[in-house]
Amino acid sequence: MALPPFIDKAKRDWLFKVTELNSTQPERDAALLAFFFGSACTTLEINRIQLKDVLKKSGKLSKRFDVRGNERVVYLTNPKLCDYTNRYIDYRVKNRIGLGDNPDQYLGLDPDDALFFSYQSKPFSIVRTKTKRGNDTYRCDALNRHLKMLMQNAGIESPSILSGRRTFAVTLHRQGYDIAHIHYMLGNKTLETTQKLLTTDPISMGDIARNAF
Repeated sequence: MALPPFIDKAKRDWLFKVTELNSTQPERDAALLAFFFGSACTTLEINRIQLKDVLKKSGKLSKRFDVRGNERVVYLTNPKLCDYTNRYIDYRVKNRIGLGDNPDQYLGLDPDDALFFSYQSKPFSIVRTKTKRGNDTYRCDALNRHLKMLMQNAGIESPSILSGRRTFAVTLHRQGYDIAHIHYMLGNKTLETTQKLLTTDPISMGDIARNAF
């Protein structure tokens, strides 16, 4: 099975620029992309984030939150991720999207609502289906389609909903972080899955030559 495309920094920068210029809700879509590339969350995990996970009663961003459905933590310490998140929350407050019952808490928003809302001012849908063995599985097709559309609009070929996690892993590995910590942040079931993402790092020959002298 082919690995999802790695999206390098130049393409990511272009993706954010195109999104902020062309999206009908640039604050939301930029924040979505920030979580897609900067949190190591799957799209389903992003879809499950509630406002109270990332926002304190005081209206300040939390420093960390537990991933729903997975035993790991996401740290909201990256300045870019925090900035995009704050911008989107400010947009929601200004446009009264998902208001709660207490104006003095959570900036007046409903803490139990999803963080990300669709164009219909409702959370992106999550669909539950049964496997042949009778187990429940969950999909977030609407959010997946939306993220793929954002990438396609920026000219990214063969966009994949797994590109965010692979890009997250490869970027950290290139910076010298060890596989064990990257594996924890991804939450993969096996170490082999994480190693496969990293040992097939699409190294640029041009980048190697640029740093040789």
